[in-house]
Amino acid sequence: MMGDKKRVMAREAIMRGNIFVIISFLLLFSAVFGLGATAFAESEADPELLKTLLEEDAFRVQKGIYRELDTVKEASAGRLLSCFGNNAGSAYIVFSLPAAPEQDTSLGSEKLGWPDEIATVYDDPAVENAPANPYFAPGGWEYKLRQDEVIVLITPLPGECKYYSFINYIMFTEDKPGKNYAGLPGMFSVGDESTGMYHPIFGSIGNSINMTNIRHDGDGVFDTTAVIVIGANRDSMNRVVMDLNKAGYGEGMINLMPIPAETYKMGLQKGADTFSFLQRVSQATDKDAYRNYLDHISEQAVVYRVTPAAEMPANPWPNETVIPRGDGTHEVSVLPNAQANLEAIREALIAAWSDEYDYEELAAEIAIPEGLTAYFTDFNAKGDNRDAMYLMTPEFTLNSDEDFIVVYGVNHAKTGKALYANTVLYAKPMLNGVTSIYDSLFEGSARPWLADSAEDADAYYVYRLARTAEDDYTAVIPYSTGNEQGKYYGVDNGNPVVMAFRAYLDQTGTGASYYEVIYDRTIVFHKKAANQP
Repeated sequence: MMGDKKRVMAREAIMRGNIFVIISFLLLFSAVFGLGATAFAESEADPELLKTLLEEDAFRVQKGIYRELDTVKEASAGRLLSCFGNNAGSAYIVFSLPAAPEQDTSLGSEKLGWPDEIATVYDDPAVENAPANPYFAPGGWEYKLRQDEVIVLITPLPGECKYYSFINYIMFTEDKPGKNYAGLPGMFSVGDESTGMYHPIFGSIGNSINMTNIRHDGDGVFDTTAVIVIGANRDSMNRVVMDLNKAGYGEGMINLMPIPAETYKMGLQKGADTFSFLQRVSQATDKDAYRNYLDHISEQAVVYRVTPAAEMPANPWPNETVIPRGDGTHEVSVLPNAQANLEAIREALIAAWSDEYDYEELAAEIAIPEGLTAYFTDFNAKGDNRDAMYLMTPEFTLNSDEDFIVVYGVNHAKTGKALYANTVLYAKPMLNGVTSIYDSLFEGSARPWLADSAEDADAYYVYRLARTAEDDYTAVIPYSTGNEQGKYYGVDNGNPVVMAFRAYLDQTGTGASYYEVIYDRTIVFHKKAANQP
């Protein structure tokens, strides 16, 4: 194994303020751990100086990569085993971290185009290495963490957009002895005898940091800079924050993201949990600037894996007190005619097409549990985010090019239950997002299906998903076969699919309560055999 590790290292050398935030938490952190209140001009902030200061403070510092992860692109190229229910039309940015000091490198597959994890630059041949992480492409975006390790991200924030956030995840956990995971929803295996066998949880840890609560430099939450500090040990994080201050990063731009070490299995040993981190960006105002941001984020952001040279005594964080969902007000309180209007839409849709089409009505249900629930129930949360509410229908199929889907319901962005809402068609088993419809497209879509006397028609929406666009309120479903972008950018007839619905950030600063909204609805229309062309 030592020889393999040296070979990999050689190869790698070649390849290589918010109203919703509890302010007292930060004040308490400063008071307990002695963080100074010295202000530094943002122009003086220097990541290289930070690295030097950390190394002088007996930390081993390794630089990682921060880059966009297009799950559909990676899956289409055969490099990813699942798309994890990507929100089609939104972008994801992730870490690629090097292995920890004195940890073996997780090897990819040349045949499958999977790159190796970045090898550690701290490797004493006299020290027996910890086992590698269970490999999951792309290498390095899921990682183990020693209980005293810290991750530091210094990143530009995106330009004006509808939504962005950052959040930690528990990614994979070791298989439970004697439990058969084969066939369980969302389950697959990674790892081997040396790493241990693992399965996905992909469950969120605590609250997100988003544009309503992020600490940053400059005057606004867009096109400025933020620092995010991730770790499970209060003392090591405190020391890193002090070095950030000395390097010119003021406390006003530093965000702490604790991992509760007593809940998760920290460490580098076989069977320890693995973690990951996601930044989401959705609905940018300037599309060209948005694309430029994603294309160059790896050059502009700095991410350090910071490891104390000698392991520090444990000083764990507790589980974070999360923002409660809901305020006790159901959205029907602002839509007194909701029952009548939704039934009118339903009846009008069925009347319009039932002569030529059979139809099935599908009820949406809560799609996934929140992260901590998923961890304790051993369930794949598929990258949940407490900023969102997730609903999903049972699976169905489109059997011909004549078949189509109609989604309709309340526009949650109009009722105050969402900053934005959207619906996405997913193909199984990869859960690749194929077609997405955002609430910005809903305006006017319900009016043709309601009486002229309906005063609140724009509080509802009606949208079709079909193979061809016949009007302004139809979203096209692309095919998988022959798709120039890649096979998982579309779906073919006969492939199982589901409809999913999201609502992001209600007025409380987190996702809406599942018990304060009217669930979205789906009707699938199948061309009757006698009417097939």
